[in-house]
Amino acid sequence: MAAGEDKAKQVLKEDWQDEFMKDEHEKLISEIAKENIQLQLEIQKLEAELREDTSTSQIKEDIPETKIKFSSLENPEDSSRFLNISCSFQVSSQVLYELQKGEALITFEEEEVAQNVIRMRTHHVQIKDITVPITARPVPLRSGVKFQVHADVSKVKIRAAEIPDELPENQMRDKLALSFSKSRNGGGEVESVEYDKQAGSAVITFVETGVAEKILKNKDYPLYINKNCHRVVVSPHIETHLKKFQVFSGISKRTVLLTGMEDLRMMDEETVEDLVNVHFQREKNGGGEVEVVKCSLSQPLLTYFQE
Repeated sequence: MAAGEDKAKQVLKEDWQDEFMKDEHEKLISEIAKENIQLQLEIQKLEAELREDTSTSQIKEDIPETKIKFSSLENPEDSSRFLNISCSFQVSSQVLYELQKGEALITFEEEEVAQNVIRMRTHHVQIKDITVPITARPVPLRSGVKFQVHADVSKVKIRAAEIPDELPENQMRDKLALSFSKSRNGGGEVESVEYDKQAGSAVITFVETGVAEKILKNKDYPLYINKNCHRVVVSPHIETHLKKFQVFSGISKRTVLLTGMEDLRMMDEETVEDLVNVHFQREKNGGGEVEVVKCSLSQPLLTYFQE
């Protein structure tokens, strides 16, 4: 009888322990779920603040003074030259080279040293306790391109976008001319409107300079159609032209391709780079002052050359 009572007590104790553990487990899950919800709310709040800060923040920077001098005098063929802000810049593409496993690139300070290393071709470099025969050759670079970009930012034209498709083409053109001529919204007398119904955009040309600049102080402009106000996006009118497009063959005079290090793939790349640097720094090895060494032992690397 006593044995039966002890067994019953033991069963009750185990059931109580299981129930207690179950309650504790559920309580823990509930607390974790609450914390997750709280963290999600915090993340959403921070993301909203970040978006707000990004949209309203401005960077203030002192513009350094630069000395300029009068260079030339010319009579422009037409007055449109005075109605644009013109600029031009040179663009030159980077030339890609994929450095394979067991290869390295070494750049010397002097072009003559690099060419001498290539002429010697085979170099026996001491890498820790082994001597590695390394072959030096020119870097086989692909072709690149370069061109000039000329940009004209108009002082009398603006671009309007996100125009709603609610009127026939001729009516919308007249509506845009009327809307952008209203001085209370910063507009002025409109000379012409080039409206693209399919794109929902237009180029507005004003009679006087200064109107476009005034409108562009804001990112949008009110357009009233059937008593409904639509905010169309306004931006500068920029015309770009490409000139002097050229294809060039890339040749690196100071950088040399080193091959023959496939068996070093298990070694530390930085250690190998240091040892290669030391070898080619020495004049007796045909080298000279080294700018940089980059090895690719375990995986291919993308490298870039520029003019």
